[in-house]
Amino acid sequence: MPRVKTEDLKEGMVVAKDVKNIDDMLLLPAKCQLAGRQISILKAWGVAEIDVEASDLIENQDPLARLSPEVVAQLTAGVKARFWQADESNPVFAEIFKLMLWRQARKEPKV
Repeated sequence: MPRVKTEDLKEGMVVAKDVKNIDDMLLLPAKCQLAGRQISILKAWGVAEIDVEASDLIENQDPLARLSPEVVAQLTAGVKARFWQADESNPVFAEIFKLMLWRQARKEPKV
């Protein structure tokens, strides 16, 4: 479970561990889905960072979403060229392919 700075929190992220203030008062319980109000509360209490569910970071930060379709097609072709007889129906291969594609997309400048 990664720690995320309060200024980088996004609505919809899920709190991984209870968030308490210095007096041990509960501010947000674990498994709470963040909304703007909760993020404001954390900032008001001076909370610097919290633990969030790791899946939220992956789902909310798809690097392909910020690229044009042409660039995504180029990256996809480039990653596919690295494999010999790739079985795209295999779920393990599909996940590896997706991760490699995301890694390449993060290296691309925004388009």
